[in-house]
Amino acid sequence: MASPVRLLALTAVSLVAFTAQAFAALDADDVIKKARGAIAKDTGFLDRVTSIHYEGKVIDADGKAGQSFIIEVAAGGKRRELRYDKEFTVEISVVSNGLEAWSRRAELTTGQSDSAKPLPHEIAERLSDMARSDLAFFKGPDVGKVTLKDSSTVEGHKVYSLEYTYKSGYKSIRHFDAETFALVATDIPQSDTTFQRQVEEETMLVDGVRVSKKVSIRQDGKVAGTFVFDKVIINGEINQDSFAFPVR
Repeated sequence: MASPVRLLALTAVSLVAFTAQAFAALDADDVIKKARGAIAKDTGFLDRVTSIHYEGKVIDADGKAGQSFIIEVAAGGKRRELRYDKEFTVEISVVSNGLEAWSRRAELTTGQSDSAKPLPHEIAERLSDMARSDLAFFKGPDVGKVTLKDSSTVEGHKVYSLEYTYKSGYKSIRHFDAETFALVATDIPQSDTTFQRQVEEETMLVDGVRVSKKVSIRQDGKVAGTFVFDKVIINGEINQDSFAFPVR
């Protein structure tokens, strides 16, 4: 008869083997399905989302409020980002309408603004893919691929990691908790060896969808700042003219 110690050892080995088998049993589509189920009871609603409006602020590494922002994404690869300085005297806009993109600086106190500056085509495509990524709610790109990475531990969580690669070259790696399938963090590669990590700190429920409330930004393992989302509107009214290239 095996000793109690031997039995405990066998049990531990069996549990490890079972956990490894269970962990390896899922493919990328399984993880996506479970991750979408973790943010919405009605996952069909996620497929009917055609626009998202975000408002918030950036907290620097010292905990001080800095820039504010508005980001709008809409179907068709449309994305508009507005950044404001702390005093709300300057507005920097970066816009993509799915075909072309541009940036512009405006002085809010004087009403003066620079002419819109066209951005390179590759940046326009990247911005459009960022919009598509937001509206997909973890689904893979229509043109591109999703790859299930090797299992790992991220921010103290055992995770399933999915790498999303878009036609434009835009990439992100999302890490989902292996038990709850909640999003733990997102890595945005910046070179072959470096990436920016966006860690989910707090979430909130908007129209039955769990979205980010606070996201800390890590660079080289250090906190570089925090995005705080004060308002998120799903399928709200968005002025489509705001995506049109400005006329001088």
